Amino acid sequence: MRHLYHVDAFTTTLFTGNPAGVVYPADGLSEQMMQQIANELRVSETAFIFTMPEERVVPIRFFTPNQEVPLCSHATIASFFVLCTQHHVPWGWYTLDCKAGRLAIVCDPKGIALTQAAVEWKSVLKGEQLLLLRQALQYAGAFKETEFPVQVVSTGNPKVLVQIETKKALDSLAPDRQKLIALGNLIGTPGFYCYTLEGTEDGVTANARMFSPGSGVDEDPVTGNAAGALALYLKRHTSLLQENRMRICQGEAIGRKGYVDVQVDGMYATIHGNACTLFSTTLPV
Repeated sequence: MRHLYHVDAFTTTLFTGNPAGVVYPADGLSEQMMQQIANELRVSETAFIFTMPEERVVPIRFFTPNQEVPLCSHATIASFFVLCTQHHVPWGWYTLDCKAGRLAIVCDPKGIALTQAAVEWKSVLKGEQLLLLRQALQYAGAFKETEFPVQVVSTGNPKVLVQIETKKALDSLAPDRQKLIALGNLIGTPGFYCYTLEGTEDGVTANARMFSPGSGVDEDPVTGNAAGALALYLKRHTSLLQENRMRICQGEAIGRKGYVDVQVDGMYATIHGNACTLFSTTLPV
């Protein structure tokens, strides 16, 4: 029997955090069918879990409403939460086998940890690209090209990291969808992770918002992949990470507040989060 779950990740409170679809087992589903299911659910990502070919190795594929992506961290948290709480998979160490590689997972009743792929420092946006970015985000502020360059950073799924001067400005962003898609196509990265270090609550290093209309997600509520990239970026550029740890708050501007805790170790970021299940059903396909 094939099950479908709707899980809110990076939260323990329903209707907050980032919703993910989880399908298990996905064996026998064609790529076209997986894409159709993800498009029908219309959450940021849907995870398709396949039966384990090796002990403690879990193959998962991730789809947005219009494309497959190599890694989705919140859907990974949701997937292992489902396996451990609904299918009697023991808590403990696992390996996620996905298109971003084989990644380490630690499952615990208090939370799930994912060590993302080694960081890749990619292109820095300059000149005309920054002008197009300001226009696409409809942002009146300035970008700091030296201290905090706008850069594409990847820990398995690349994002453009964009510092915004204040939390008020971050919360008021209203991107031009088509312009952001066009810029994403130009630079080869559809996801724009906007963050601020100003006006955060106690214990939170950064507030963030994530826009990726080019991948079918106008705004992602809480983004684990980008959180890992941002932690490594801030470790490189600042002294903000106490004991190589930080907490990021995201989703507040759209009423889906959630938190991602990140631990940095060299070239790697490990994200920590929890989840809760809204509903489950069976799939007739």
